[in-house]
Amino acid sequence: MRFLRDAVITILLLAIVAVTAAVVVVRRGGLAASDEPGRLERAVASRLVRLAIPADADRQQSPLGGQADVWRQAREHYLDHCAVCHGRDAKGHTDMGANMYPKVPDLASTQVQGRSDGALFYIIQNGIRWTGMPAWKKEHTPEDTWKLVAFIRKAPTLTEADMKIEEPVPTPGAKPAKEAPPHRHRH
Repeated sequence: MRFLRDAVITILLLAIVAVTAAVVVVRRGGLAASDEPGRLERAVASRLVRLAIPADADRQQSPLGGQADVWRQAREHYLDHCAVCHGRDAKGHTDMGANMYPKVPDLASTQVQGRSDGALFYIIQNGIRWTGMPAWKKEHTPEDTWKLVAFIRKAPTLTEADMKIEEPVPTPGAKPAKEAPPHRHRH
């Protein structure tokens, strides 16, 4: 009985010390997104992201995996929706991405490329809580999301030529093409 009492007292004291330390850190500079987090905070945040992806989602494989150029079908969508944070080159070096916490990940990094297709799909569809990554499930079909996963897989070898969208060459004397209808989803 004495051991249990001592264990409870020790745990309570450690909890009080942890809460006190957290209050001191927050009062000294808060949790500003402009400050680089420490190693412990980065480790905890990284672990929370991994824990947030259900095991069955993590095991999924892309149904488009055998199609080498399917990433091209996601390029225009990526440039319109994702590049503002992740950058045209997918490396995350943008004004928006640099001012977020956690920082926007480099999609070509070994950390991102090491995630399973299913994990990437899950992240795009459901977002990541407490980060700037929104959920796109209501705006993207599963097929569109799998195409974005293929785009992310292409990220390590993307070139500027890969990102060039070819504009149709107008035929002399032809009427101008109609403007595309506006997007039907929210940004």
